[in-house]
Parts: sequence; structure tokens; C-alpha cells
Amino acid sequence: MKLKITKDLFLRALSQVSSAVERRHTLPILSNLKIEVTTDRLTLTASDLEVELVAILPLPAGACLQPGATTLSARKLMDICKSLPPAAIIDLAVADDRRCQLKSGNSRFMLGTLPAEEFPLLNSGFGDSGELQGTRLSVVQRALKGLLDKTAFAMAVQDVRFYLTGMLFEAGEGKLRTVTTDGHRLALLETDAVLEGSPAIQAIVPRKGVMELQRLLTPEESPLSILIGREFFTVTLIQHGKASDDQTGSDIEIRFTTKLIDGKFPDYRRVIPKHGDKVVKVNLDEFKHTLQRVAILSNEKLRGVFLQMNDQNLQVRANNTEQDEAVEDMLIQYQGTPLEMSFNAQYLLDILSVLDGDHVQITLSDANASALIQDMDDLGATYVVMPMRV
Repeated sequence: MKLKITKDLFLRALSQVSSAVERRHTLPILSNLKIEVTTDRLTLTASDLEVELVAILPLPAGACLQPGATTLSARKLMDICKSLPPAAIIDLAVADDRRCQLKSGNSRFMLGTLPAEEFPLLNSGFGDSGELQGTRLSVVQRALKGLLDKTAFAMAVQDVRFYLTGMLFEAGEGKLRTVTTDGHRLALLETDAVLEGSPAIQAIVPRKGVMELQRLLTPEESPLSILIGREFFTVTLIQHGKASDDQTGSDIEIRFTTKLIDGKFPDYRRVIPKHGDKVVKVNLDEFKHTLQRVAILSNEKLRGVFLQMNDQNLQVRANNTEQDEAVEDMLIQYQGTPLEMSFNAQYLLDILSVLDGDHVQITLSDANASALIQDMDDLGATYVVMPMRV
């Protein structure tokens, strides 16, 4: 294998996949990147056996001096490339003793390799035809990023109900929906999607995969493709390059694959309140800042705040075992009889932090029932919070 490439272009591709490199080194080869060179493209692959990232970069004429494949230490390769001057040219060549020589200007590095054929790849669902198998859908990258950013916070961190530690992706009837819950709160958002085939499908993507996908996505209006298989979830997108990035402006194809959680997500529709007769409409920023101030004197462990609604006034109050107390009143629009409820302040703040509108609507029924919270500018964004029992 012999490759000649600019440092900026190579580093740009490296940075797209390096986060998937196994850091605990359960298998020595997982600390390496798989590098494949053909006459017209460079393919970099990183995996930790849960998440796999592949970057495919078209090569300019003359860049491939000899096709081949090998694996190199991801950390060492990144550190070397970062240390080189911006306009540096990198020459990679695998010698007969399987060591790889990296040359750039007056610098020479000899790196140990491991065989490319031993690099473990996730079974991404390739069928006999060589095509990925599963349900395909297309969605705008900006919309998918919005789904993840506005629902990921409600995933459980640690829970014996392992299926709650991921995000439900549900596709059907021209929509893609993401749902998360930790048993105390629920977040749901949907966007338009183009599906190949009509049957609805569900898949639970683990927390680690969700976080990595959030890192990859950008607020571009370009389409991306999603493939949902029986065991794997794959997203393919194009990262559009700019001439200022690497002197070529080359586009990089990124393929993200993660294993799915094998479990049944609870029926979230049963959790969403449907018959609330008390409606609160409040300025989002004012409500958020009030909660932040009052919660300072809440119990540090429970973070409970009391909300008392009466006529057009909302009183927010908190106290703790040290006999501290905070009270703040604010004007609201309220329809319903007087009501007092207690909530975890952080749960409310997490929701308010991902909403984009100016006003929030809270629908309630009684002091012991869940609250339905919606952005008045986007009623499709749905959040449910259970009250605290005090």
C-alpha cells in the first residue's frame, strides 16, 4: 500500500472516525484504524464493536501509488498528523516487514501495523447482493439533528430496564419519530421522512450511538439516508468540504453504524396525558430564569419546587432542610381551578432548555397526574413530566 495525500485532507477524514476507536484496548487491533486504498478512494474504518465509523474519501489522480490495506494506531497517527505543518504532504507506504513508513518533508516515522484482514467489522446487514438490508428512509440532516438534540436528555443513564438507556426511533406514515424516557419524564419529537415501503418499524439506539451521531450531524439542509435492520442502525451522510478546509473541497462520505438494543420499548402513547383541563401559558425565558433562581434553595438531592397556579398568577417556591426558602411570583395565562404541584426543577429546566419558541404551554389535570409540556410554536414537540409526591 502506498498513498500520497495532503495533511489537511487526511486529517479531516481521520477526525471523522477517530472517536469510535476503542480506548480500553480489549483487543489490541481496536486501538487501530483500518486504512484501505484503491485507485480512486481512501476508506478509514474505526470500531469498538458497538459503534463503527467509516469515512470514504475520493482521491485525486496520482494519490494512490499502490492499492492495499493495513491498520495503524489511531492515536499515534492523529498526533503525528496534527504536528505537521498545514500544507504538508504525507507519504504512507507499507514495507515488506509490514511496518508502515510515514514521510512528510524532512520527517520520517516508522509505525507498527496489524493485518487489515483481522480488523473486526460490524455486520452492517449486507445481503448476498452486497447491498445493505433493512428498512430505508431519507431525512434532512438538520431535522435529524434537531430530533436528537431535543430528546436525548430524557434517556436513562443507568437502569435495570436496559431498553430505557437508549432512544426509540419509530418510522412510519411519512414520519420519523424519536422518543426517550427514564421513567420520570418523556420526550417525543417527529419530522417528515421518506420511507421505502409502508410498514412501520421501531429500533432502540443505545446511548453511546446517540451521542456519537449527535457529534457527527450538522445543521445542514442536505438529505441523509437511514437504514434500520434487525440488529443494526446505519446512517449515511455526506460531509461537504470547502476549499479552505483542505485545498480541494472534497466531500467525505460518512457511514455510521451502531448495534441496536434488543428489547421492547414501552408504549409511550399511553403515557401522554390526553384529558387535561387546566392550561398554563407562560413566557419561556421568564419561567426558566425563575426556576433557576428559586431552585438554588431547593433540597440539593430532590431538587423539588412547588408550582401554585391561581387566576393569572404562578407562584414558584422552594425550601430545604436548613429552613431556607425562596418564593417568586410571575404573570401567566391560566385556565382552570387553583392547583398546586411539585416537580423536580432540573427535569423542567432540561425541557425548557431545548425549546425554541417564546412561550410554553403546560396542560394539567390534577396534582398527582403527569404534566404535558409543549412549545407553543411547535406543538409536535411533546414532553411529559411526572410530579413529585411530597
